[in-house]
Amino acid sequence: MSNTKVTVTIHSLQTLDTGKEVLTQQARGDLRREGETWLLTYREGESSGLGDTRTTLEIAPRRAVLTRTGELSSRMVFQPGETHTSLYQTPYGRIPMTLRTLSLRSDLGERGGHVTIHYTMEIGGAAGETRLRLTVKTKENEP
Repeated sequence: MSNTKVTVTIHSLQTLDTGKEVLTQQARGDLRREGETWLLTYREGESSGLGDTRTTLEIAPRRAVLTRTGELSSRMVFQPGETHTSLYQTPYGRIPMTLRTLSLRSDLGERGGHVTIHYTMEIGGAAGETRLRLTVKTKENEP
């Protein structure tokens, strides 16, 4: 399938020991299907705190993998009830990161849709909980 141009709205609610942080941003991206997997690719903006970073989210029926490349690099695997450990590459070095997925839902289709991921994360000695919601709209579905 060819790439479909989309607008992605990323809404993140992080609960940390220091309080709650809400981030909402929009990005232009591409959506395509490969077998049972949806591939969503977009660039994170400076407002995300991730610098110039390319994000690819692979959404399969019971698993999602979020890969970031650029100023910051990481590979985050989300499978409900599973714990995954990986490395978060920053300009200052690698930091171990452990994720436990509490829930994963997706209704992505050819006309867009939503992806919601609820997970806990430990990184560099800090722990927190994140609720991530992506809304994907094709040009024809935008107001």
